Amino acid sequence: TAQFETERRVSFRRELADLLGEDGVLVLPTAPGAAPLKAASFDDLQTYRERALRLLCLSGLSGFPQITLPLGPVDGAPFGLSLLGPKNSDRQLMALAARILSAHQRSA
Repeated sequence: TAQFETERRVSFRRELADLLGEDGVLVLPTAPGAAPLKAASFDDLQTYRERALRLLCLSGLSGFPQITLPLGPVDGAPFGLSLLGPKNSDRQLMALAARILSAHQRSA
């Protein structure tokens, strides 16, 4: 029911808030891997989609800010890293992202 789903979402948000605290950051890949090939089967596409949604839904379900950093190619495919922070940490995440991208550009 809708009430059950709302309770699950509230519980998830509370648990993630407890995990992050006031200044924690969850660092995770933006996608589960390279995009599937155009000729991939429906089942392969569906598996990729489900894996991607597990990474992409965290911000939407929690309401917490998330930013993605395009860090360049890995084995010829684009690679992005996501940072997810606690409620109202938008500016801190942007500052951290800027520092990471600056360091990444200096090392490239």
